[in-house]
Amino acid sequence: MKLRITLILIVLAILAGVAYRVLNKDTEGEKKRGGADRALSVRTTPVAVRDFPVVIDLPGTIEAAQQVAIVSQLSGSVLKQHVQEGDTVRAGQVLFSLDGKPAQARIAQSQASLAGARAESVEVKKKVDRLSPLMQSGYISRQEFDDARLALEAANARAGAARAELETAQLDARYAQLRAPIAGRVGRIAVRAGSLVQAGGEPLTTVIAPGVLDVRASVAQSDWPQLAAARTRGKVTAAVAYATEKQPRAQGEVVFVDSQIDAATGAVPIKIRLTGTPPELLSGQDVRVRLMLGTIPGAKVVPEAALQHTQDGAYVYVVRDGKAVAQTITLVRSLEGEQMIEGELRAGEPVVIEIPQRLKDGSKVELAGKKKPDAPAGARPRP
Repeated sequence: MKLRITLILIVLAILAGVAYRVLNKDTEGEKKRGGADRALSVRTTPVAVRDFPVVIDLPGTIEAAQQVAIVSQLSGSVLKQHVQEGDTVRAGQVLFSLDGKPAQARIAQSQASLAGARAESVEVKKKVDRLSPLMQSGYISRQEFDDARLALEAANARAGAARAELETAQLDARYAQLRAPIAGRVGRIAVRAGSLVQAGGEPLTTVIAPGVLDVRASVAQSDWPQLAAARTRGKVTAAVAYATEKQPRAQGEVVFVDSQIDAATGAVPIKIRLTGTPPELLSGQDVRVRLMLGTIPGAKVVPEAALQHTQDGAYVYVVRDGKAVAQTITLVRSLEGEQMIEGELRAGEPVVIEIPQRLKDGSKVELAGKKKPDAPAGARPRP
C-alpha cells in the first residue's frame, strides 16, 4: 500500500515538473517575441548642411613688434645704473655707464702718438722738399732722394695708424655710455653697479617699444599647403587666446611667412600681428593661435557622438522608415566636437547620437521624446 502511494506521488511530481517547464517556455517565448518587436528609443539630431570653417590651431608666443636687447660693446665694469626695471625711456637716454678710464687713457696715448707722428711727417716732408732741387741738379744721388721719400711715406703711415687708434679709443669712450636706441619701457635688468660685463656678452636689459604685439608660431609641413592656398586668395586672419582657453582675446593677421622650412623643427615659421594692444597679453606669453583659412560651403555636419568606428572605417546610424540603418561615411575634418563628413546622407535626416547596447543595423527604433499616437477607441491594450 505504501509503495503504491509513493509511486503515485512520484508520478504526480514528474507531471507537475513537465507542466511547469512547458508553461515557462511559452512565457519566455512570448517575452522574447515581445522584446524583439518592441522599438528602441533613441536620441537623434538632424544632419546639418552649412558652411564649415577651415582652421589651423597652433601654439604661439607673444613678442613686442619692436624690442631691442641692450648688449655692451665694451668690456668693463658697470659704474652706474641710470634706470630701473619698468621705467619709460626716450630714444638716446643713458641706461648704464661703464668704466671709461681705460678708453680715456688710450685716447691720451693715441693723441700723443698722433702728435709725434704728425711732427715727424712735417720734418720728413721738409727734408724731401730740400732734397728735390739738389737731386735735379745732380748734387745728390737718386737713391738718397728715394730714401727720403720712403721715410716720408712711413711717417705718414705712422700718423694714420695713430689717428685710427685715437678714433677707436674715442669710440670705446662713447660705448661706455649705453643708451636706449628706441623709446619704450625697460625690461628686466640683469646687472647692477659694479658688475663686470663683456663686449658682445649677455644682454644687460631689453627695451620694449609700446604698442604693437606680434605672435610667433610655426606651421607644420602637412598644413602648409592650406595656408599657402589661403594666402593666394587674400589676407589670412587669426584669433589669439590664452593657451588654456578657447575664448579669443585678440584678433590679428598673418604678416610674415618664412621662405624656408626651419631645419630644427621641420615647420614653417610665421608671424601674426595683433590688432590693438590687449592689456592682458604680454611679451613672452604662451598663447593659442587659430588661423582662419576660409570655409567649405554645403558641408554635411554631424556631432562627434554620432560617429561609430570599425576597422573598415566609420559609420553613423541614420533613422529611415522607423529603422536604424548603418550608413558608411568618410570623415573630412573636425572642429570642436563637430564632424564634417561625406556619405549618402540627406540634409535633416536624423542620426543617432546615443547608441543603445542592443542597437544594430535594421533595429526598429523610435525617436526619444516623440509622442506616440493615441490607440483607437475600443482597442484593447496589449498586456
